[in-house]
Amino acid sequence: MAGGTWSKLSLKERPGTYINWQTTEQTIIGIAERGTVIMPLLGHNYGPAKEFITIENGSPDAQYAKLGYSVYEAPLLLVKEALKSAKKIILYIPAQGEQASGSVNIEDIITPAPEEGREGDVGAESGETPESPTTPTTLTAKAMYGGERGNDLSFDCVANEDGGYDVTVYLDNSAVEEFEGLNTVGDLMAAGSSWIIFKGDEEAALEDFSAISLAGGTNGTTNTIDITRFLDASEAIHWNTMAFPLDSKENSSLMTAVVSKIKYLREDVGKYRKAVIANYAADYEGIINVCNGYVLSDGTVVDATMATAWVAGADAGADCVTSNTYKPVEDASDIHGLLSHTEAVAAIKAGKFFFSFNETNEVVVEYDINSLVSFARQRKAKSWRKNRVLRVMDSFGESVQLNFPPNRFDNEDDGWNAMEGIGKTILKLYGLKSEGGVGAIRGIDYDKDFLVDREASHGDEVFVNVGIQPVDSAEKFYFTVTTR
Repeated sequence: MAGGTWSKLSLKERPGTYINWQTTEQTIIGIAERGTVIMPLLGHNYGPAKEFITIENGSPDAQYAKLGYSVYEAPLLLVKEALKSAKKIILYIPAQGEQASGSVNIEDIITPAPEEGREGDVGAESGETPESPTTPTTLTAKAMYGGERGNDLSFDCVANEDGGYDVTVYLDNSAVEEFEGLNTVGDLMAAGSSWIIFKGDEEAALEDFSAISLAGGTNGTTNTIDITRFLDASEAIHWNTMAFPLDSKENSSLMTAVVSKIKYLREDVGKYRKAVIANYAADYEGIINVCNGYVLSDGTVVDATMATAWVAGADAGADCVTSNTYKPVEDASDIHGLLSHTEAVAAIKAGKFFFSFNETNEVVVEYDINSLVSFARQRKAKSWRKNRVLRVMDSFGESVQLNFPPNRFDNEDDGWNAMEGIGKTILKLYGLKSEGGVGAIRGIDYDKDFLVDREASHGDEVFVNVGIQPVDSAEKFYFTVTTR
């Protein structure tokens, strides 16, 4: 009897039993997604403390009630700058102040009349209903969050012609919420305002009253412990680049803490994170050191410290085949702290990230580099200072982590073959565009660049040798022109 294997493209002529052995396809997770910035919202005057607040680029004002401002208002300028390139930004308010509050006396509560015929009741024998005593009630209001912005909140109550009362909440005298057809304080409490916490006797009836303003809100004071808590809390969530908008001269110890945290995440935890700080020579590939800023078209100055937000957004938003060298800064009209040619050369040698003008006088990134400068001492290639190259390595590392979780493969020949097959697929994903990849790495040897060390791998330990050569952008052109 005939037998063997078959395929749909080569069916057999002879009778027989044909078996086609197939390997179950492994799901390959592609290139790791980028685009998330994290930033402490320092000095902000409203919002929940010690909580991560996420803002998506597609709906920038979705957290208006939590932050007290639109991202297009001055207090959230850094958020707006980060979102020019980032897909989303995760904010953290380190400290919260006192909540603003207010109150209003409303309808008296009518207590139930005594039961007829009860001993001691006035008018029980005559059948007359005694006059009911009254108890005044107060409706209290407190801003949802602490901070001086709460002092800009107010609310009023007016009769609705269709019945009940309408309560409106105002911010800077503009309505931000309205609840219609309410009858009691309980109705108002159940309505669930996003701005004000209302309290009072739930059975008390509402009545007309003019606007009541909240007062007494104060800002919180951020200390070193608060920032340390932010850095520690950031370990538990996923992000790409941190903006740290603090003055390095006044906060050198915190800058050291940020650098230490990034080193720890990258080298000990295997989380490929970066941070952007200003005027601090970190000498580390995971830190971008910004040394000047820019001026917006309306005259707003974004200094180096504030510019960390834009740079973090640009770094997080760039994929592994994109360089930010000569990337224009949207809406920038001038440079704050323009460097001369000599200063620019020195800044590059010192691992500084700065803004300059291009040939058409746009404000652009001069050179997309990080703060690494001591290549020989740290035994790192000079290419590691290029942020595009680092994004290739970081993205590749994350893709490997996502595709090789613990307990997915058997630690034996079949498992090793599966591992190498997935590894080669990842290499192809990152390979040259001409070979079907995205153009992040080149010179791939599919037989050698992702191999399990089969002699060293045993028990629950697997050793894999991987070789990649990141593709950089062409950013320096040297032409030799011969005249004839």
